[in-house]
Amino acid sequence: MNGRPCSQCWHKTQLARQRERARTCWGYGTVRERPYPAAHNRCGDCRRAQLAKERARKAEAVLYSVTCPGRDCSVKTATKAAVRRWREANPYGYWRPRWCSPCEERDARERAEAEQRAVEAREAEREARRRRVLELREWAAAALADEALVVLDTETTGLDAEACVVELAVISGSGGVLVDTLVNPGRPIPADASEIHGITDEAVATAPSFGQVLVGLTAALDGRRCLIWNAPYDKGVLRWELTRHYRVAGHEDPVASAAAWLDGMTLEDAMVPYSDWYGDWSE
Repeated sequence: MNGRPCSQCWHKTQLARQRERARTCWGYGTVRERPYPAAHNRCGDCRRAQLAKERARKAEAVLYSVTCPGRDCSVKTATKAAVRRWREANPYGYWRPRWCSPCEERDARERAEAEQRAVEAREAEREARRRRVLELREWAAAALADEALVVLDTETTGLDAEACVVELAVISGSGGVLVDTLVNPGRPIPADASEIHGITDEAVATAPSFGQVLVGLTAALDGRRCLIWNAPYDKGVLRWELTRHYRVAGHEDPVASAAAWLDGMTLEDAMVPYSDWYGDWSE
């Protein structure tokens, strides 16, 4: 009624499968009228091949147990009788092949050389790390001692290649505010970006455009050492905004004008030195 066989039919099916399996060679898969020997379920050819493979495996195991395990070595370091006696005395132990003297000496020498190389590599790594830390200290000290140092930060409409600036800030090394203004991007600010920096379309509705704050930004950065976080990103944003501005202003080659403006500024990425310092100093 439910599509399943009754218990009798199921039992008959299982017996038929068992009989067929008993008549099937486990090597070639050939089926014959009478069952194969239950000990191996193989035809004569498959059984002979199985026994030959087993003999070869045992011969290989015996050869391994009496031969030096050194690289490319074939010196016999034990006898079959000695191995057999040891196994009889240690039924739960694991026989380890014996090394010949030359291989044992070579192995010890190679281990010592490898350890020495590892020690030297660790020392070289520590020295490189020490030098890098000193470089970072000197870089930070020079930056802090530079009276012309400024720091630039931006907030944008996103992370894509055409992201627009919605806020600009430039502070001096002493903490003085040189630029701090919202910027109207001329397009809606995505909700996910607003959730990050909290700047909405309403907040920038009356804010100046990038072109209108460009003069003040140029004055704040010109001739100064400027640190920014994640330079590739911020430079890309500035390049996009500059290109937009110069295109509207009617420059013959807005892209070249944007590149010239960026080339005239000294913009340094503070993220890489910071990450290097943190990684090395944490050691």
